[in-house]
Amino acid sequence: MIYKFSLIEKILLANDIIPHPFTDASSSVGLGFALGSSVKLKIVDQLSLEFKDIKAIAKGADVSELGAELILDCLDALGYVRKQGNQYAFTKRGFKNLSPDSPQNFRYFILFCDYLYKGYLDLDETIRLGKRAHSTMLEEMSDYEWELFSRAMIDISSTNYKEVAGKIPIPKSALKMLDLGGSHGLYSIELCNRHPALKATILDLPPVKKYAEECITKHNASQSVSFLPSDFMKDELPKNVDVILAFNIIHGLNPSENETLAQKVYNSLNSGGIYVILDQIKGIGGGSQMSKATTSYMALNLLHQAGGKTYSKNEVDAFTQKAGFNQTVLKKLNAPGFGLIICTK
Repeated sequence: MIYKFSLIEKILLANDIIPHPFTDASSSVGLGFALGSSVKLKIVDQLSLEFKDIKAIAKGADVSELGAELILDCLDALGYVRKQGNQYAFTKRGFKNLSPDSPQNFRYFILFCDYLYKGYLDLDETIRLGKRAHSTMLEEMSDYEWELFSRAMIDISSTNYKEVAGKIPIPKSALKMLDLGGSHGLYSIELCNRHPALKATILDLPPVKKYAEECITKHNASQSVSFLPSDFMKDELPKNVDVILAFNIIHGLNPSENETLAQKVYNSLNSGGIYVILDQIKGIGGGSQMSKATTSYMALNLLHQAGGKTYSKNEVDAFTQKAGFNQTVLKKLNAPGFGLIICTK
């Protein structure tokens, strides 16, 4: 979103003197593409917290001076850079999120979003049909796109895995955990760190194994977390499990598939075991405009890219209770629209 509006601009927008589509349909889309191009073309790689001349920036990125200037002016509007004459520098926010030297950068998430944007060219057909017009995103992805996806998920999860782990009531006797579609395994790694008796197995598709093993090695978790290549919707789940995680999974499945998954999970769990769902939960944000915007966009994105949707707590309860779970608890997360639903067998 645009970094900040002046008081006059807020008044003009509030009274529709500046039409909202001007920012919603024009500026927002263009600025999003500009952010993606700044990373793809390595324009932001030339920046630091110190001012640098546009000529040197353009030369370092091997792009035109005009192109670099226009992209950086967009990042100035978004609050990622500062401009002083013909010179540019990162703001603190810009360095944190965009610099390759920042351990907290969001570059892969930005590149993945840029990839998603291109898939919206046939959105009209999805809307007309009420279902994805073509094969799902995961069926089409190249090795490079798998890398974008996997590393983008690491970017996102790095912001909340400690918060999430702190809200999951792992049973005291729990020894065995499955992480369905767990990709990088950051949540499993953190939970095993907090509960030393717990051993976790990540079940996910073969293309993400490399990125899971990177995270496991980085966090010295090889004694407690392992990766098993598997399609958990097609393959049988191991039995006698105490905890099963399904993080950002149910939104990619239709209601019938979620009923099937809930039943498989129920059959896999020991008595007293828990099925932990993390996802965007429809209606969780109350009157929050950011929460509404996030969950509404994600619902549209999920239908178009994966044939899925966002679900309300009542909808989740319907397919978990049908499987046999009779106790569910919702816990809100700091991220707008996100929550944990903990189902006990």
